[in-house]
Amino acid sequence: MNLRLAAALSIVVVLGATSIKPKPARYVYVWSGTGNMMHKGTDMIAVIDADASSPKYGKVIDVLNVDSAGVMPHHSELELPSKSPLFVNDYGAGKSYMIDFRDPAHPKLAGTVAEVPHTHLPHSFGRLPNGNVVSTVQFGDKSVEGDPGGLAEFDLSGKLIRYTTSEDPAMPGAHIRTYALTMLPKIDRIVTTSSPMDPSERTADVVQVWRMSDLKLMKTVQVPEVTTDSADMYPFELKTLADGKSVLMHTYYCGFYHLTAIDSNPKIERVMVMQHPKNIGCSVPMIEGKYMVVPIAYGHRYATLDISDPSHPREVASLATDSTFFPHWISRDPGSDRVIVTDQGDGPPVVRLGRFNAVTGRMTWDDRFNLSFHHVEWPNGYKGMVMPHGAVFVP
Repeated sequence: MNLRLAAALSIVVVLGATSIKPKPARYVYVWSGTGNMMHKGTDMIAVIDADASSPKYGKVIDVLNVDSAGVMPHHSELELPSKSPLFVNDYGAGKSYMIDFRDPAHPKLAGTVAEVPHTHLPHSFGRLPNGNVVSTVQFGDKSVEGDPGGLAEFDLSGKLIRYTTSEDPAMPGAHIRTYALTMLPKIDRIVTTSSPMDPSERTADVVQVWRMSDLKLMKTVQVPEVTTDSADMYPFELKTLADGKSVLMHTYYCGFYHLTAIDSNPKIERVMVMQHPKNIGCSVPMIEGKYMVVPIAYGHRYATLDISDPSHPREVASLATDSTFFPHWISRDPGSDRVIVTDQGDGPPVVRLGRFNAVTGRMTWDDRFNLSFHHVEWPNGYKGMVMPHGAVFVP
């Protein structure tokens, strides 16, 4: 081989091995709606200009009407997938939809996701290595005591591939409301939580381990209970840690738990509890490097935890909101230091943008991007209040 060819090949190898960081996102999609559990309304995707150099920065530039008989638009995927479509759901209507984002400024409805027979009320989404989408489902058809939910897999056309119930013979009659999920492709596992959307229902405080390749339920694990507090109640959200083999889970009552040995004999250890009653409502978190950022609804703040030792997480920073904002959702921009946040709907609805310092763990607000959804007049002709929930950055 001559030297010139060898040098060219070495350059190709180096370039091929170098990961290219994505550019900062140009838009934010906010999954929103005008309906609620009492009356139907319009489900919509609000497209917000996220280009800081644009004269329309922080403003809604387009709206996609998704369903005119919506009830409660709820979760979207947490980050935009590499391939269209984006999955979103209307929890109250029991429907999920696919959003075509190939023209990012003007998304289109790609279709409705197939219903899962004998179940209702889908909740959260995760992506499989093959690109298919897994959705948690909260309820069955009442044919089994406890009416447990389960997991459903769909392809990118919305076709149902398989469904597995959360029912576990080892816990007969358990009210398992399959809620959030996190993917562990390194060990062929999915871990889910059990939490109610209706706080009047007392559900099973468990996490469940599934085999990712066929959605077989492998193990149901009880969250450790301590009689002196309520930190074990409502296992809520969870994230796969950097090793790809363990998980950090928290409850709505801000108890934090480390899950290990997930592919063999799952173990769960209580590792931190935030003080009550000022810390209740720990919600949809994000992980960035060695930090986890946790929205705390009734604490009116975003807490940053150093999780470099997940057996001993510690709080290192906090960003307060005002008393009308109840933090619930946070999603990151893979191409910048920005995060988008929404609240859980207890106060006047607002969508805000923040910046996260991955070195210090501190978060700050971008005061130029503070968009009220309380009294709006949008390109689709709607005037009034719109309730936001899921939000993602879009290049």
